Amino acid sequence: MLVTYQQPSDRDAFLEHYRTSHAVKAQQMPGLRSYTWGVVDPLDGSASDTYLVAQLSFDDKDALLAAMGSPEGQAASADMAELPHSGFTMHTYADA
Repeated sequence: MLVTYQQPSDRDAFLEHYRTSHAVKAQQMPGLRSYTWGVVDPLDGSASDTYLVAQLSFDDKDALLAAMGSPEGQAASADMAELPHSGFTMHTYADA
């Protein structure tokens, strides 16, 4: 799963909450194989609508859906409402 977060109005508040709460909860989801995230830094130095990208890897889409439905996944999902963000998009994809 790839999650992209739009530029928040308060970057410091967003990053603090993401580091100390959301990332902690997301890392506890069952079946999670890897979890990486980072603040976007465009190669050409231009402004970006995207502030942060997170990649969560599972064995397959069924494992992802099971993780999202677990108590840990529900806690991470509920925490999305607490993040001071300006919107996000969640994508799934399979390695080609």
